[in-house]
Amino acid sequence: MKICLLFITVIYTVIGQQLKFDTTLLPSDATTDSIKHVVNELLDAISTSDSSKAAKLVLKEGHVMRVSQRSGDKKISFRSNRTFIEQTGSRTAEILERMWNPVIIYRGDIAVAWTTYDLHINGKFSHCGAETFNLVRKDNTWLISDWAYTVEPNNCDESPLGPYPNKK
Repeated sequence: MKICLLFITVIYTVIGQQLKFDTTLLPSDATTDSIKHVVNELLDAISTSDSSKAAKLVLKEGHVMRVSQRSGDKKISFRSNRTFIEQTGSRTAEILERMWNPVIIYRGDIAVAWTTYDLHINGKFSHCGAETFNLVRKDNTWLISDWAYTVEPNNCDESPLGPYPNKK
């Protein structure tokens, strides 16, 4: 019995370690760099309220899913990428969204980027979370088809990017 328990513990530890990605160990190439660039450009479009830029980076037929939990109630909401583009251009608040340690996987003309992020509104920390982007390559250009993110105001480690840089 002790040997079986030891074996299970070792297997669990090995499998658990394999599921923890350290992006410094993942190879970077032109494809992963271009996928990361598209995601960074979308975050820049969000941070600058640039709906024209956002429209060039997403498929309008796609969707955004938001998972948030406040006061113990989990809320899952959806909106179309078209709505996201409209809202990006009409926003008046100052936004800064930053990501770090993205994990990018691709095969052929599809890709997934998973990352940790934080979001600041009007110079103040709002929340952090995980974000995942599904991308498709169309006419030799990577576009975000669908994406999802969590909103975690209280479950945040310090960003390796450091504190919020004052944009003013």
